[in-house]
Amino acid sequence: MRLDEYAAHDGTGLARLLKNGEVTPRELGRCVEQAVAVVNPALNAVVELYPDALEALPETACAGPFHGIPTLTKDFPIEAGRLAEFGSRMAEGFRAGHDAVWWTRIRDGGVVNAGRTTSSEFGVAAATESPLYGATRNPWNLERGVSGSSGGAAAAVAAGIVPFAQGGDGGGSIRNPASFCGLIGLKPSRGRVTGSPNANAPLLGLATGFMLTRSVRDTAALLDLCHGPDAGDGYEIAAPEATYLDAIGRASKGLRIAFCTTSWSGERIDPEVLAATKSAAERFASFGHHVEEASPEFDYPAFLHAQKVIWAADAAAGMPAMARHMNRDIEETLGASVSALYRWGLGISGAQLIDALAVYDRVTRQLGRFLARYDLLLTPTSAILPEPVGTFDPNRAGIDVHTVFEDLAPKETFTALFNATGQPAISLPLGRSRDGLPIGIQLVARFGREDLLLAAARQIEEELERGPGIWGQGIPAIHAGNF
Repeated sequence: MRLDEYAAHDGTGLARLLKNGEVTPRELGRCVEQAVAVVNPALNAVVELYPDALEALPETACAGPFHGIPTLTKDFPIEAGRLAEFGSRMAEGFRAGHDAVWWTRIRDGGVVNAGRTTSSEFGVAAATESPLYGATRNPWNLERGVSGSSGGAAAAVAAGIVPFAQGGDGGGSIRNPASFCGLIGLKPSRGRVTGSPNANAPLLGLATGFMLTRSVRDTAALLDLCHGPDAGDGYEIAAPEATYLDAIGRASKGLRIAFCTTSWSGERIDPEVLAATKSAAERFASFGHHVEEASPEFDYPAFLHAQKVIWAADAAAGMPAMARHMNRDIEETLGASVSALYRWGLGISGAQLIDALAVYDRVTRQLGRFLARYDLLLTPTSAILPEPVGTFDPNRAGIDVHTVFEDLAPKETFTALFNATGQPAISLPLGRSRDGLPIGIQLVARFGREDLLLAAARQIEEELERGPGIWGQGIPAIHAGNF
């Protein structure tokens, strides 16, 4: 298979070729190796490929709906025995002790982990510029960043290295990289994708793992594979009534959609982002949906303070354990942003943490009542366009905990709220800037309604997929199909 042919397919398309015997998993593995060789020197998105996994790819299709398609996982503990260094010098050499349960389900569906991608350090910064691996660059413009923390995954998918890649989202870390790189990025509802064998949902319920993709059908098929609780989970989300692949085949009609461009943080929204959001609202209205301007009301300063407390408390608990395990000094090996979060967290009391969780509970009720009046909420994903690399350097001198969150605000103004409240949210590639940079639009549904999100996304995708590239965006400047 030629590299341009390979890079033109989503995962479902490649699976069909595998099933029909038109290509083999081994051939796809060679395509991944070639793609990394030609685009990764410019992007710095792939940390390493796994020779053992690539060599083990068979000459016939494997079991499961994806039949042996290689993919990439984030530099976090996903697969037992693999390096998982969190983009940090403190964790350099750390290996995952066990498989993530949701990942084993995707692997059982025929997906093969062929390597790992870059991340911001411990997933904190919304810029994939880590002390361990440096900056990851945007395939659409190498001077621009890819957001974070799943920035390497986004760059790798956008550049045609793999059809989809694993990421994680604790405040927008799937959705913002998807927005910056012109991809589809779903953050499922809390509990939809189990965090087992550790917490039901990591980061005190804020974080979840899932995938960045090029197509709604891949997103649906991957969620069908991995959703659901594991034995011992503390709570279980209601199962969908049918498969997600079935859901995207049902046309959405007459949805009530709230359209919001109110910046909850006060962060200025780039005029091109604002225009793309309004255009997306008009597009949904043209399908016969009822779209009206409305915004949830909540105390953003209280929400932001609670977010600082929860993230910092998590850092204060986790960093010493990693330092002891790796026999390293925290202050000497931890980058500036994570170090600031950790140090502030050391002073947090149990009462402060309980108060922060109570704020999240209150905001969750407020958002639940708002969404009870609507089927979907439409917002920008990020308030800004992809920024020049280095704009939010997470390791510059003088950073404190408040600076960390000031850096996050342009990207997480519209995303972090739904990590707190647990609703599913998806970034869709629905805009382009004058300079050709992708602009993502976020859709949010009521808790547990990924089916509605995916059906609405598919409705727009059907209109846009006739053009070249993902949703008719064309091909990035740095793309495996160009070689």
